[in-house]
Amino acid sequence: MFGRRALALFKWRPLRRPARALEDPTLMPWRLFISRLPRRIVAQLLLPRFGRRIGTRPRSIDEVRHVAVIHWDNLGDAVLLGPVLRQLRRTLPAARIVLLCNEKNHGIFAHCPYVDCLRPQTVQLPAVEGEPHGTPENPGRLVLDAARLLRTEARSYGPIDLVIGPDWLDPVYGATFFESALFRRGGGRRLLRGRARRGLATIVDIRRHHVRRNLEIAAALGIEVLDDHLEFWTSREDQAVASDLLGRLDASRPIIALAVGAGAGRKRWPASRFRQVADDLGGRAGAQILLVGGPDARAGADEIMNCLKGVVVDLVGETSIGVVGSVLRNVDLLVSNDSGLAHVAAAVGTPVVVIFAHPLDGEPWVVASPNRYGPWGVPSVVLQPPERINECGDRSTCIAESAHCILTVPEEDVVEASMKLLAETRSTTQ
Repeated sequence: MFGRRALALFKWRPLRRPARALEDPTLMPWRLFISRLPRRIVAQLLLPRFGRRIGTRPRSIDEVRHVAVIHWDNLGDAVLLGPVLRQLRRTLPAARIVLLCNEKNHGIFAHCPYVDCLRPQTVQLPAVEGEPHGTPENPGRLVLDAARLLRTEARSYGPIDLVIGPDWLDPVYGATFFESALFRRGGGRRLLRGRARRGLATIVDIRRHHVRRNLEIAAALGIEVLDDHLEFWTSREDQAVASDLLGRLDASRPIIALAVGAGAGRKRWPASRFRQVADDLGGRAGAQILLVGGPDARAGADEIMNCLKGVVVDLVGETSIGVVGSVLRNVDLLVSNDSGLAHVAAAVGTPVVVIFAHPLDGEPWVVASPNRYGPWGVPSVVLQPPERINECGDRSTCIAESAHCILTVPEEDVVEASMKLLAETRSTTQ
């Protein structure tokens, strides 16, 4: 009898350690599992309540007059946040909206019409040469830094009624977006409880495209969601620079951009294959080639430039993200790895061919899957490895440090997908 009760207690849900994520079955270490509740209590006690000076604790979104949105993620995720900011401004036209963002994404939001103030944060250590991202800062330090920024904001502009964020990606170990200490101390928990009492609770499912999941988070807070299209905001100066760069090319011939960089080695299809695709598209479609990307893509761009035939303009590491967005707005097609620039192209309405590292037979809803991060709202083709290979065979996705499963995507498939998409989209615009 005692043995059966002990087994039942062990299987009791609150005592089961959660797995890290869909793509990582590692169980939460016992020390973290045991300390989870005490750490949450300590965070609640240490962090200020950003509306405490007047005691604002809204029961509905209509009572909110000062909002802080926190977003620490990378380029692609920043682009996908646009619909949330638009719906937030539409719901609260008179509110002050401040955005705490990854300092690397300042250029993404600099011209956003829905935000009153940007407060950049350093969320990563400097990246090593050839890599786009540095090691993330200590999470606790990030939270405290954000709390200081929010306290300064509240002192200058009045109490903050609602903090939204920062866990837009899946928080690990079974947590949810709404468990963040910043969210809980920033009025969100009370707002959710008020909606639940009125029978207005909204389910947020991680098995959604990231755009839809973000908007479900917004809807759960009472923000009215009317549309889901992406936007990319640029300045007149960005557009003028882009026009000058594109003026070197023949407007009567297709312009195809290649984005050879990516945030992880496993996501980088070899530059030699991009070069072959560029040669074939130049020969078959008369395409002119643009190379785009950050400094981390420099080595791949050099490899392409050294051997590529035909017309090519190299913009890798040479322009701001605003200029890159303006350039992509005026090309016929982007061929890209699974990277932030694929989302920039989608946001400006440019068709995209994306080469993913996530195999077709992998877990369909991991973060690396095109179900979660495929191009949104534009004509597109997604190419994936047909299956997991070698050591990835029993994992939910490709786990290699460098290009591995992605190597089974052949150049011919990329060329054919590009030719088909180019023919379809150019015929509708002529």
